[in-house]
Amino acid sequence: MSFTALLATVLMFAVGCAPSTHKLSDAAPPTDEQLQDLRGRAPIFDASGNRKTWNDLLAATDHADVIILGETHDDATGHALQQAFFNDALERRPGTTLSMEMLDRSEQAAVDDYLAGIGGKESFYAGISSGNARKIARSYLSGEINRATFEKRIFSLGWPAWESNYQPMIDAGKKNGARVIASNTPWLRYTSIANKKGLTELRTLTPAQQALVEVPPMLPAGEYRKRFFDLMSGFANHSNDDDAHGGGMDEDMILGMYRAQCVMDATMAASIVDHLNTHGGPVVHLVGQFHSDFNGGLIEQLRFMKPDVRVYNVSLQPVAAEELRDEDRSRADMIVYTGSLNSK
Repeated sequence: MSFTALLATVLMFAVGCAPSTHKLSDAAPPTDEQLQDLRGRAPIFDASGNRKTWNDLLAATDHADVIILGETHDDATGHALQQAFFNDALERRPGTTLSMEMLDRSEQAAVDDYLAGIGGKESFYAGISSGNARKIARSYLSGEINRATFEKRIFSLGWPAWESNYQPMIDAGKKNGARVIASNTPWLRYTSIANKKGLTELRTLTPAQQALVEVPPMLPAGEYRKRFFDLMSGFANHSNDDDAHGGGMDEDMILGMYRAQCVMDATMAASIVDHLNTHGGPVVHLVGQFHSDFNGGLIEQLRFMKPDVRVYNVSLQPVAAEELRDEDRSRADMIVYTGSLNSK
C-alpha cells in the first residue's frame, strides 16, 4: 500500500470525524447535570423533518433489537449524548448490551475481565488500543510530525479521548451488570489482507484467526459502494502526497479499501447477530456514522445475516441546525444536531 493509500485508510477508518469546537471537555466525562441539560436541548428530527424530543427518541427505540448510534469520533458532545442514551436504555430496558466498533474481538477477554472485576482500569487499558487516529492524522497533515513518526504512531492505532468519550459507557454497563461486545476485527491485521489479497485469502486462515474476523457474505453494490468510492476518490484527487509518495489511488486500490471496509461491517454485524441469537437484545452499537448513515454497509450486513432484525438508526451530526437539513433527509431514523448544543 502506498503512503497516500495508508493515510487515506486512516482517514477512512475515522470516517465521520469532522473538525468542530466542543463545548464539553475531552479531558473529563460529562456530569449528570450536563447530561440532563443536553437531553433537554438536543435538536432531534425524524427522517422527514419532524421535530422530536428526547423522550420521543427513547420511545421510538423501545422495540428495536439493535439501536445504532452513528458518531463522529472526535465529537465530545455526541459522545455525551451517547452516554445519556445508554444510561436511559439501561433503565428502560434492563439487560441492554453495549457493542462498540472501538473494541475488536481480540480484546473481548480484556473487556470481560474488567466487567467481572478481574484487574482494574489500568489493566484494562493495557489490553486495548487507546491511541488517537484523528489526532495522529491531523498532526501529520499539519506538519507537526514527520512521516516516520506518523507511521510509528498509526500502527498503534486507537481512539480519541477514550477516558471521557467511551469509558463512561463501559463503566455504566459494568455498574448495571450489562454485557459489552468487542465487535470489530483487529483492523490492521485482517482488513489489510482483504485490502491487498482479497476475501478468498481470509477463508484460508486458521480457525483461531477466523474467530477474529468475518468474511462478508456479500459486498454491497449500490449507494454505499458509490458513497465510499466518491469519498476516497475525492481524497485521492486532493492529496498533496501523490508526487512525493508514488501517486494517488486508482480504482483497484479503492476497491481493496472497500473490501476492508466491508470486512469491518460484516464482523461488527456478525458479532451483534451472534449476541442476539445467544442472549437476545437490545444492543446499543457505537460506530462511525459512515458505516450506518443512509442504510450503510453495517445495516445491510445486519439485515442480510438476520432478515427479521429490528434496527433503529440514529445519526449524531456535529453541526448546528434547528431544522432538518436537506442533506440529512433519510440519513437515519432520527438525526441529532450536536453542534447546536456547543454554541449555547
